[in-house]
Amino acid sequence: MNKLTDIIKRYGIIGCLYKTIFKVVRMLGITYIKYLAYFKELPETIDTDTLVQYHKMTMDDFRKQMKFDGKWFNNRKLKQIERFIDQPGYSYYGIYDGYNLICYGAISTNHDNFINRKMDPNTAYLFDDYTNPYHRGEGLHRKIIAIREYEARKQGKSVTFAYVQSSNRASAKGFKRCGYVARIKLIYKQIGKNRPFKRKFIEL
Repeated sequence: MNKLTDIIKRYGIIGCLYKTIFKVVRMLGITYIKYLAYFKELPETIDTDTLVQYHKMTMDDFRKQMKFDGKWFNNRKLKQIERFIDQPGYSYYGIYDGYNLICYGAISTNHDNFINRKMDPNTAYLFDDYTNPYHRGEGLHRKIIAIREYEARKQGKSVTFAYVQSSNRASAKGFKRCGYVARIKLIYKQIGKNRPFKRKFIEL
């Protein structure tokens, strides 16, 4: 798949325009990033018949995947995963097409690594959602969300949540379709490359 086509499919025309403006402004030493935190209250029971077959992944699984397809799965992604996969409370789940990983997502049940703080014991944080570019548009994002909701419920969690950058319209749409509601807006500002980021939370 053409890289430009994939980016447009993932972020939409408006999202791509936003990211272009963001890069230009950042070159001038100004950074402004907006995220929305989406939350969902889980039902008491989740019907396992609606789940597709999936696999709880290890670091070896990800390393093997890189040998199958190094174009979309590379060293940068491996390093991101290595930071969390073996830490307590973190798990990764993957959906396969034969031997090929086509979608994966992670869950944390005790630490919110996005804002670096301990979570409420009733919640689970969904993060690092990624779908193989050749399989986007097949509803896999919704399926990997459902898998992690089921795993969170098994561990006694009643609420799941995720952060989505405002430019990532495809991801936001996927969470909304799964019943998630945006409750918090996070804004990161930085004026001057050597100055610290300022973070602001706004309840919606």
